[in-house]
Amino acid sequence: MSLRRLIALALMLGISSSCARFGGEETTRASLLPMPDMTDTVVAARGSFASSDAWPARDWWTGFASPELQRLISVALADNPDLKATAARLRQSQAMVDAQAAELYPTVDANVSFSAQRFSANSVQAKLAGENFRQMLINPLILRYHLDFWGRDAAALQGAVGRSLAAAAELADARLLLASAVARGYFELLAAAAKQGIAERIVAERHALLRFEQTRLATGLAADAPLLQARIALANAEQGLAAARADVELSKNLLAALAGKGSDWGAHIVIEPDQPEQALTLPVDLPLHLLAHRPDISAARLHAEAAAEEIKVAETAFYPDVNLVAFTGLHSVSLSDVLLQGSSLAYAVGPSIEFPIFEGGRLRANLTYQESAYDAAVERYNRSLVHAVQEVADALSRWRELDERLTAQRQSLADALAADKLADSLRSHGLSDRAAPSLAKLEVYQQQFRLAALVGERHKAEINILKALGGGYSDTKPAIP
Repeated sequence: MSLRRLIALALMLGISSSCARFGGEETTRASLLPMPDMTDTVVAARGSFASSDAWPARDWWTGFASPELQRLISVALADNPDLKATAARLRQSQAMVDAQAAELYPTVDANVSFSAQRFSANSVQAKLAGENFRQMLINPLILRYHLDFWGRDAAALQGAVGRSLAAAAELADARLLLASAVARGYFELLAAAAKQGIAERIVAERHALLRFEQTRLATGLAADAPLLQARIALANAEQGLAAARADVELSKNLLAALAGKGSDWGAHIVIEPDQPEQALTLPVDLPLHLLAHRPDISAARLHAEAAAEEIKVAETAFYPDVNLVAFTGLHSVSLSDVLLQGSSLAYAVGPSIEFPIFEGGRLRANLTYQESAYDAAVERYNRSLVHAVQEVADALSRWRELDERLTAQRQSLADALAADKLADSLRSHGLSDRAAPSLAKLEVYQQQFRLAALVGERHKAEINILKALGGGYSDTKPAIP
């Protein structure tokens, strides 16, 4: 019987014996969710944004025209330990792809062995009983090749590639999260610095009012109550100033940690003037192509696809495993003729076939495990998709809220400035005491304080929208279920 017929017969026997064991109870597999409907959400937001074909750029933070922000993000992307760990996991996954790809190719190696043996005089090997001899084996060529009849190696390679691509998407997501955190932290720092400056002016004005009340009390023009109220107001203002200073320090410490640096490094962060807002636009194809611009969704999908390939690998374990093995070399029990005698030549070639007959349920358990892992990966994708839609909707709603609040707050500040101007005019004409202009200025400062807080929130809302839209990521091969 020829070698080819022998292999074919063995495979037929293996398939017939293993298919009976392979069949089992069918379960419903998890399925990828389609893109949730968010048409109404996007339509409602169109009034606050212009439309554009463009999605956020990869270096979206440059749109804020802040050299210090660009420096902070560059340092963080280069030195953050968590990001470095994610990059290391990507390199690991790429190495696994190379290792799995090697399974598709034959391996060739060589070995040399020498042994000195003596058979027992009472050995069952009667012919060699009591004999001493030495053995030399030289095999300069040993070939092993796995015949991938069932696609196990190909599926394992595709799974490894999927895991590596998922790791790359996770690295992009980590970069996006880090850059967003740094940008939010920097704008929190700017808002805290602005509030600190206003708080200092409030404290100075409260000191002036306290001196005024002390003068009134000393001249008998007022009782103790106004003075006590002025002291309480001053103490509250000083507490506000202390909180603002602490916010500045905490924001610098946070930025230093995100950059992988110490707190002393953060103390030298430059606080730039107020930053202009970006002209945000909503992509016209926002609902449709959101999946291709979110690195977390791409990573989750790729993990699910890799898990599907690993199910195929588990299924092939139920079928015969065929390896082609060949060697050629020199074998001899005499060291003197191992290289000199042609009779020492030895070679062999043929298939090695393993049949899974009884595995104690190991193969079935492994298949169930891989199927469950796939279901879990699919549900993680579904969770990521639902979360992404919620994140976009929340970011757009927050933007609209802050847009309305900023409009109202700017009007409040304008009114406070007008009242301050009127108080100065009345004072200059002797129609009010010295306290009225100070109280008007305090109201201006309070409105400026609220405006600075809202501007900081508005900048963070910008960043949240850019992050929700993927922050410049693009999946070159998006899968839209």
